[in-house]
Amino acid sequence: MLLQPPHGPLVLGIALVDFNHLVGPKIEFSQGDVFEDEEIAKVLPFLALPDGAHLSLEDYSYFHLVPDVSNPTTIFGISCNRQIAAATLLVKDVDVTRSIVQKAVVVLASKPVFGPIRDRLGVVTRALFAQRDFTDTQILVEFGNSLETSLRTQLTESGLYIGTSLREFVHVFRHRTLVMLKALMLQKKIMFYGHPVERLCTYQYSLISLIPSLLQTLEDCGSPPLAARAPTLSRPNSLRTSDRKSMLAYIGLPLDLFGKDAFFQPYLPLQQLDLLKDSQSWLCGSTNTIVTQQKEIDLLVNTEIATLEFRNPRLERLVALTPADRKWVDEIVRDVNNSWDDTDPTKVAMHFKGSDDYLRAKFEEYVTAALASVRYREFLSKGKGSGTIIAGTGGDASTLEDFNTVWIAEFTKTNAYEVWDRSTDPMLFDIVEPRHPCNEKPSVVSDIGLRLSEGIQDLKLEQQLAPTREAISRTLTVGSANFFKAVEGVRERWQQRTVSSPSMQDMTSNPYGSPVEITKSEASLPVATRDSTKPGVNISRQTSRESAASVLSPQRPVSMAQAASDTKAALTSLGAGIQSLWSTRAARFSRSSTASVVSNDSVSSPALAQQPGNPLSTAQTSPPKSRSSVHTVVEVAEHGQEQGHSVVTNPSDKRRSHETESGEPMGTAL
Repeated sequence: MLLQPPHGPLVLGIALVDFNHLVGPKIEFSQGDVFEDEEIAKVLPFLALPDGAHLSLEDYSYFHLVPDVSNPTTIFGISCNRQIAAATLLVKDVDVTRSIVQKAVVVLASKPVFGPIRDRLGVVTRALFAQRDFTDTQILVEFGNSLETSLRTQLTESGLYIGTSLREFVHVFRHRTLVMLKALMLQKKIMFYGHPVERLCTYQYSLISLIPSLLQTLEDCGSPPLAARAPTLSRPNSLRTSDRKSMLAYIGLPLDLFGKDAFFQPYLPLQQLDLLKDSQSWLCGSTNTIVTQQKEIDLLVNTEIATLEFRNPRLERLVALTPADRKWVDEIVRDVNNSWDDTDPTKVAMHFKGSDDYLRAKFEEYVTAALASVRYREFLSKGKGSGTIIAGTGGDASTLEDFNTVWIAEFTKTNAYEVWDRSTDPMLFDIVEPRHPCNEKPSVVSDIGLRLSEGIQDLKLEQQLAPTREAISRTLTVGSANFFKAVEGVRERWQQRTVSSPSMQDMTSNPYGSPVEITKSEASLPVATRDSTKPGVNISRQTSRESAASVLSPQRPVSMAQAASDTKAALTSLGAGIQSLWSTRAARFSRSSTASVVSNDSVSSPALAQQPGNPLSTAQTSPPKSRSSVHTVVEVAEHGQEQGHSVVTNPSDKRRSHETESGEPMGTAL
């Protein structure tokens, strides 16, 4: 829908504002008669270069001005501020005393066409900074001359919505969007706070765009005394339902929210702080905490963390959502989130459901139904006062409860209601059904579920736990790296010790060691004397427990899992070695016992060997084979006692046996 063009020019002026470190911001270049106004020239630099502009490379600020003339009207301004290193400038002014230069390009217009202006303004500002010579302002002159023609072709209702981001606004604030809309309709004192400035301003414009056609009638929003629109409104005497403009006028839209004693300033500098005390209602934005500390604030909206702070406790009860409100707005938030892309928040919805137009249509339905319910309530009140029974209207007397009765009652006390009441047909509910737009009344259980869901969303666990999650992730990364290093170190030490130590198989395959040959004369000596006199003979005496401990005592493992695996392998090897050891001992003990019995029988009685007729005498007369040496074996007892023996067999000598203190017969290797 085309908007009525202004009587004068659409673009009122172009300016370049510089931040001087000695005197503050000031207008460096301007084009247009509007800058001759002293009030505008005084406050414009502080609006164009907001507090905290140095925090970002590029930012935009939206603001409103009111000239000091006989019939003032609101002027809409937008600025693009950037900064550049002073060392890179080709032409440096004498006032440049610091390393950074901050400047802003400003466009003043008679309509809030911020969206179409913003893209062109950003390109021109970047081109101006790319020149590195701010004395050459020809690019700004050409920009001002070409901007007028291009903007008049985009002077439509949809063109005004280009600068808003309604999808993002609903996605961020969720059900609190409806809370802010209710507070706005009550004409309360609402303050937005946060960085960057562009998001701060676009969120406010997104909020007021929920009121149908309000963006088209902001001529009185720049100052509290401005109230030129209200006297021109009257009750319509005709209706064309096919004409949207006629339909909105019959309903009484847009509401006169920024008329008498009310104003709207997207960015409010400290220089305009007195306006807060002189007004009964306002919607403002600021990046300075000094402004947010004003006691006049009823509702503080933090755009950085998406929270609402009710400075007026009564207001929280007035704008509280009903079960029908929660169910209705939950469906809208779900539609937005289903088409939301976190990687590209500016991405336009591909379908109507969840788009900006869809959201404006849904909230228009809510506002018109609420206004129709107000008229229906008044109609029922008049009937009860006169004793008339009203039936067949098709309305529901309890519909006000779905909108919150205290909110409706408070709305009827505002200046906006006063203007709306005298310019709206009393039988409005005949055209617009006085019913809450929620399709079906929610149950108690579903309402509790919605409350819990929104309560969890308000906790913002994802944002609150993000630092903790990052710390845990870093700890696990470092810990896992150290763990694998420790495991690798244990593995390397174990392999080195396995190579340097004798294997269990070598220790158990021959538990008695290598046989040592001794002479006949050495056999008669004690074992200790014989070992010391025999050169090159070293009989090892080591207990079985010491042998096993030497193999099974590596360095202390760092990894419990690796140590358990290595211990299991060692115990398996040890078990095999013990089995082999006992098998060898059993076999030798058996052979040794048999040989001992036979030997004892043959030499037990020399007299018997000499008796005639003895069967053994014949065997004894035959000369036996001589043995040049006897194998000496050293055994290791289980209880750590050393045992040793040697047996010397000679045809002319008796069999001698050296036994240990325990008296256990030892095996002899024959």
